[in-house]
Amino acid sequence: MEIMENKVYLSYILLGLLYFISKVIFYICGFVYFRGVILGLIAAILTILVGIFAFREYKRSDKTIAHTLAILLPFIIIPLTPIIMVRNLGSEIFQIEKLTILFIFELIAILQIILAILLFKKMKQREI
Repeated sequence: MEIMENKVYLSYILLGLLYFISKVIFYICGFVYFRGVILGLIAAILTILVGIFAFREYKRSDKTIAHTLAILLPFIIIPLTPIIMVRNLGSEIFQIEKLTILFIFELIAILQIILAILLFKKMKQREI
């Protein structure tokens, strides 16, 4: 239950879950193919795991490996998402519903970068 008290870590983890939830909603509406849902699931699992490891790292040690991964993972997702979408969809990516999905995924990644920076600062404050 300690993670509930640390709202920044919980927010990072819940934002990771939003990758998958948003893809499932778009899949139900018919805007995303099944492989898009799988890619959203992969992004969600990686983000949730990094968030949990960063929280454990915050409690136990002075290493910042998971906190660094928490910052790097969204930086990998930001360029990878449009590349995968263009590869899979081609010119269909310029349809408004496809661009909306792209913008939502990019926004989630940007919010994760902001939260990851806050996680890193929180870790550094603990060291002082």
